[in-house]
Amino acid sequence: MKDDFATGPKSQERILARLDKMVASGRITETEAAGLRAAGQPEEFEAAVRSIRLRHAGARLDAAVEGGQMTRQEADGYRDRLAKGEHPRSLRTHLTKLRRSSRG
Repeated sequence: MKDDFATGPKSQERILARLDKMVASGRITETEAAGLRAAGQPEEFEAAVRSIRLRHAGARLDAAVEGGQMTRQEADGYRDRLAKGEHPRSLRTHLTKLRRSSRG
């Protein structure tokens, strides 16, 4: 699965072109979309993306802690990695598994 929130010049263009669809689908909020549109520098755009990633992951991590799938310490470790800008495939895979297991 391709990361909707990958960063870089081409990814930034792709994200900006899809913002309305992402808001309509509930993937991001109007406020988050406005933040992405207003980002003037690449660092600002990456910070806005990081914030969205943290929000998405936070809900999954909280549910995993509540469901006994991981400890609060593990969840906080993942949050720290995301806050530092890490978003490796292994972390995305783990978060995706958490989302799937929390559904059913």
